[in-house]
Amino acid sequence: MSTIAFVAAFVVLGLGTLLFAMSGGKGGVGTVLHSQSRGSRRFATFAFVVSLLVLGVAVPAAVIASDKDNDDIPHAGITNLTANEKHGQELFGRRCGLCHTLKAANAVAQVGPNLDQLAPNKQFVLDAINKGRANGNGQMPAQIYTGQDAEDVAEFVAKSVGTDKPSGG
Repeated sequence: MSTIAFVAAFVVLGLGTLLFAMSGGKGGVGTVLHSQSRGSRRFATFAFVVSLLVLGVAVPAAVIASDKDNDDIPHAGITNLTANEKHGQELFGRRCGLCHTLKAANAVAQVGPNLDQLAPNKQFVLDAINKGRANGNGQMPAQIYTGQDAEDVAEFVAKSVGTDKPSGG
C-alpha cells in the first residue's frame, strides 16, 4: 500500500508539472510565474515551499507510518509476527544476535551455533535459555532471559526457523 501511495504522489507531481508547462497561454500560470512582479515571486516561493513540504515531509511520513506496524520479515520468508514474537525479535537482537546467526534477525555472528541450520524448536530454545550451554566456541550463560521474555525469544526463534513441533535434541 505504501508503494502505491508513493508512486501516486509522483504521478500527481508529474501531471501537475505537465499542466503547468502547458498553461503558458496569455494570463496562464506560466506567464504569471515568469514575470518579475512581486506577486509572481511570492506565488513561485509559495509553490516551492508547498512542494518541498509535500515531497520532503508528507510523502516520507506517510510511507514510514504505513510501514510501522508491519508484521512481516520478507527477506526471511516470515509473515504475521505476533506481539510476543516481535518482542522476542527485539530481545534476540539485544543479546542473542551477538553470538548466533539468524537470518530473520539479521544476525551473522559466529560464536554460537547458526540457528538457521540448527533449526531448534521452542522447547529446545527455552532449555538453552534457562540452562545455558558450554559447547563449541563459547559459553552461553544460564537464564540470559527469564519468564515471558524467554518465552518470547523462543517463539520468535522457532517461528523464524520454521519449527513449531517438538524435535529430539
